Amino acid sequence: MIFNIDFEIASLVFALVFIVTMISKRDYDEYSRKAFMTYFVLGVIDVILDIVTSYTDSFPDRYPIVLDYTLNTMFLIMQAVIPTFLIHYVYMKASMVEDVSKELFIGLTAPAAMTTLILLTNGFTHAVFYFEDGEYYHGPIYMIVYGSAIFYFFASIALTFFLRDILGKRQCQLNVIITLTAFVPVGIQMLLQTVLLTGLAVMLFIFLMYFTNESQMVYEDTVTDALNRNAFLKHINDSFRKKRDENLFVIALDNFKIVNEVVGIDGGNEIMIMLVDNLQEEYGVRNVFRWGGDVFIVTVPAERESSRDAEIIRRIIQMPYFVKSSMLELGACICLLDTSDMDKDKIAWTIEFAVGKVKNKGKGSYVVIDKSIEQDIRRSVAIEQAIHNSIMNGSFEVHYQPIYDTAHKKIHSMEALARLNVPGFGYVSPEEFIRVAEKNGTIFQIGILVIEEVCKFIKEYDLKKYGIEFVEINLSVVQCMKEHINTDITEAIDKYGIPHDMINLEITESAAGDSEEKLIRTMAQLALSDFTFSLDDYGSGYSNINYIVDLPFSIVKIDKYVVWAALKDASSRKILENTVKMFKDVHLQIVAEGVEDLDMANILIDMGVDYLQGYYYSKPVPKDKFVDFIREKSYEKIS
Repeated sequence: MIFNIDFEIASLVFALVFIVTMISKRDYDEYSRKAFMTYFVLGVIDVILDIVTSYTDSFPDRYPIVLDYTLNTMFLIMQAVIPTFLIHYVYMKASMVEDVSKELFIGLTAPAAMTTLILLTNGFTHAVFYFEDGEYYHGPIYMIVYGSAIFYFFASIALTFFLRDILGKRQCQLNVIITLTAFVPVGIQMLLQTVLLTGLAVMLFIFLMYFTNESQMVYEDTVTDALNRNAFLKHINDSFRKKRDENLFVIALDNFKIVNEVVGIDGGNEIMIMLVDNLQEEYGVRNVFRWGGDVFIVTVPAERESSRDAEIIRRIIQMPYFVKSSMLELGACICLLDTSDMDKDKIAWTIEFAVGKVKNKGKGSYVVIDKSIEQDIRRSVAIEQAIHNSIMNGSFEVHYQPIYDTAHKKIHSMEALARLNVPGFGYVSPEEFIRVAEKNGTIFQIGILVIEEVCKFIKEYDLKKYGIEFVEINLSVVQCMKEHINTDITEAIDKYGIPHDMINLEITESAAGDSEEKLIRTMAQLALSDFTFSLDDYGSGYSNINYIVDLPFSIVKIDKYVVWAALKDASSRKILENTVKMFKDVHLQIVAEGVEDLDMANILIDMGVDYLQGYYYSKPVPKDKFVDFIREKSYEKIS
């Protein structure tokens, strides 16, 4: 029997490319790398045995019969074992996400073990192959080798389907494509048994697995060449699987936005590359990761002295960095996390929480994160889940607080306030969940949902007939900076046919100071559509009078802490009186927040404040309670 070995020789070219690539690439994941190296070595042995046996089987009388049987038995055992790579690969990918039963994988190797046992006894039974009269022949159950391979093709697809929730859609699709690609050459060889293709199938299979799942694009940061977030998560999964405790130093650079402004984006990237190189020189390539943006992670064994490593990292960060003839010194906040105190499933949450915590503490801070923050992390996770559920349900809870007109002695308008009820934690403050929403990008969806809830309320109850002139809706800093926010707001309101002058947009003092030029453009566009504006929380920040001169505000809302201070201290009261007079002289209307009793109200009325808002009139309430309140109060004078 003469065999065509052209494709097997071609597969050795695949092998050469593969091994050169593996050697040249960084070693990010020890477990996967060892697995692929095992696949490769056994695959090369399989191809070499296929080529050698094709020659010895064509001329069996030239070689000792023992050698003929030994070589063919070894080759066919390889043919039985290699298809198990398919299910091992699926098992390996699933195990990187969560623990998967080893018994399941071991059980699926039974057909290969049985085929191997049959092959080991073939020298006595001649059931699979034999030599007779100087010729090579297939035995009565030779197709068991193909049967075993076909079993593993289908078992791999079935196992992928069984573990689909763990693997994810993309990985499942890749598994099926790789399996079918490997099956085609084997199927052809079943029909044309003198054309040797199994080696090509093996190398195609290994080649595709490696380059679709182990590519540098997946695990390497494109800017710094450090390992990226994906590589870090793989590293942590491996550490948890091996019960290897580590210390994680999370580095959050201070004010890196300013660095980019000084030396440009390219210069900022050069600095990050130099920082990564310095960290890698100290801790090695496999232990330095770029989490994202200006956040990096260094992993060290837990038994090392953490204070010493913190000092080393701080020294590396504070080294002088030279870019474009400029010398810059970096600063950073550092968090220390011990993986023995961490939940593997909440690792990303913990890191994000740690970064937020250390940055809130201030520049150059050092924070140790331990089990004591578990409740805080659970709260943060619960808040994000509650936000997600509200968005998925297409509605957001809104409460309303009335605003009292001091001249006409009646309720004049109201402020819409987003509320979030978090299961297990109750209502959380807007400051808390808005901060989470700004960070994860859901603030824009929340903003539109709140506007739509307000519009539904206005339309359902015709609030104008109760004397409500307009409803105030807050815009956060992040919302104010969004491109085309004017279009989003206008479309949401027009959908319900609400007049634009029924909506007054509240912009906080901090938002006004964040990017005044961009805010001027946004407000000018909205003003053209008849929207009005209030400057909220005046006095809580730097109280820059330029905001009021440059931006088209019609109302200024005095922060409640300024109001409370004025009622306790004569100097503060004088400042407030003059502030009110100044605003009224330039024809701005004044709202005083935080009014809690009649005495406060009367003092503020005497100062000339136009509108009052606070618990003395009503706390923020759901729309049904607000309707009951406004029905009762709309035609009364409040004393």
